[in-house]
Amino acid sequence: MTASTAIAPGLYYQQVAPPPRPEPLRSDIAAFVGRTRRGPIGVPVRVQGWRAYVASFGDVIAGADTTYAVRGYFENGGDLAWFVRLPDPALVIGRAAWPAILDATWGTMLDRYEVVAASPGPWSDGATAQLSWRAPAAPDPAMFDVLVHTQADGDEFLASIPAADLVAEVARRSAFIRIVPSAGAQPPVGPWTGGPRLRDVELAITPQPSSGWPAWLWSAVMPQELAFGQPIDPGERYRAAIETLRDEPEVALLAFPDLYNDFDASTWDAGEPIAILDRAIAFADALRDRLVLVDLPPRPGPPSAAQLVAWVDRLGRTAGDHVWRAGAAYHPQIWVNDPLGGVAHPLRAIAPSGHVAGTISSVDRTLGAFVTPANVPMIDVADLVEDRTTAEHAVLNEGGVNLIRCAPGRGFVVMGGRTLDLVEGYKFVAHRRLVHRLVRAIRAAAEPLVFEINGPVLWFRFARAVTTVLQAAWRLGALKGDTADQAYRVQCDGETNPQREIDAGRCTCLIAFAPATPMEFILLRVALSQDGSLEVLS
Repeated sequence: MTASTAIAPGLYYQQVAPPPRPEPLRSDIAAFVGRTRRGPIGVPVRVQGWRAYVASFGDVIAGADTTYAVRGYFENGGDLAWFVRLPDPALVIGRAAWPAILDATWGTMLDRYEVVAASPGPWSDGATAQLSWRAPAAPDPAMFDVLVHTQADGDEFLASIPAADLVAEVARRSAFIRIVPSAGAQPPVGPWTGGPRLRDVELAITPQPSSGWPAWLWSAVMPQELAFGQPIDPGERYRAAIETLRDEPEVALLAFPDLYNDFDASTWDAGEPIAILDRAIAFADALRDRLVLVDLPPRPGPPSAAQLVAWVDRLGRTAGDHVWRAGAAYHPQIWVNDPLGGVAHPLRAIAPSGHVAGTISSVDRTLGAFVTPANVPMIDVADLVEDRTTAEHAVLNEGGVNLIRCAPGRGFVVMGGRTLDLVEGYKFVAHRRLVHRLVRAIRAAAEPLVFEINGPVLWFRFARAVTTVLQAAWRLGALKGDTADQAYRVQCDGETNPQREIDAGRCTCLIAFAPATPMEFILLRVALSQDGSLEVLS
């Protein structure tokens, strides 16, 4: 709704969209790290729905699986996500020189500028920017109208931009271009003082390798952490992206759909992909509120179930090391519809983590974080790259690999709910996600108590806040026990807070709870009676 026209003194209003509000209590929101068609690099961006994602990062591209995975996330029930775009190895950006005709028209008002694509990538190839400059009679200010046309991302029109605000307004309003002053350029110094004038100039934006950029242009359009003239290290970029998500409290799932595409196959077993996943899982476990979705590397063959389990073991799981409770592995790759493949190649094989994340998100919001995100039909899956027998499924399940299988009459479903840590008490995804949900709720309950006097009153209030969260979980069936006393225990008193803890400025609360165990197996005992009838015993 637009603003009411102010024609007389009085009260007028304007309806605007509220700014996005963080929802740290939610445990269904995924974050993706990967390459996209366009968009800001190295910065976490919050998107709600597929259309918002396309507006920020563009549609699917042939060179990256991540865009297909994000589409699958939203198709399977995800409604909100965070995204960190990685730079392409061959970094190019569209540029167009500021036309001399505008310099001559403006006279001493303006030095030369550069028109550049708002983000790197070949997406800007064939794009044009039409600058319409109109200068009415003095004292009215000169204005710009800007029309940007792209080959595949649509058009945008920016009307009535004051010449003095051209750089700032284009940066604020345009998703496609930026106008950057060259080294030593001066902005407009005042209103146009001549007679009325009109100029229309169309610029062709051409992608150029970053090696040809001047230093002043690089610093204006690229993140500071990308050093000018230095080659891009994909491993370093992945690690930096993981760190940028540390302070985003909404993130509950982490996925890297293009991880194996960004590194040579010779490194998949003992190189950067393993190190990056190690880093991500340790990072998630330290925060206690998120889960890493691990895609197994694609293999020709296909590999045996024992080989897949051996790779999971190589990922770093060791006896007694419970860091791996923060990761869950899914296999195999899936075939999805590919609008870029044409009639000859209508399907594309991608990692399953995006579709799995969407399933987890949907189950979380409809049933709860304590429900195993499995046995739910997956949408936008045409087929599986590999099919496994029941015997292989048993081997993979015991090895911590959650298999995707085709269920007759139901489609493709995840038939597993285990983490990478197979130690009893840590092995179920449902248990870990319940812990993540409780950690988020307890944080929200405890934060208002910070800076209170550390004594019996604070201990009581802290214990009451935690008990409220656990009581709600027990009533929903997430905890086992006929009574609340059997389901959980909360202790926050002088025993858990001796003087040394008080002197250190800490308030310690001991929490113990018994999560309800997911049902993985159904055993029916049957007997054949003497008369030939079948009797179900249990």
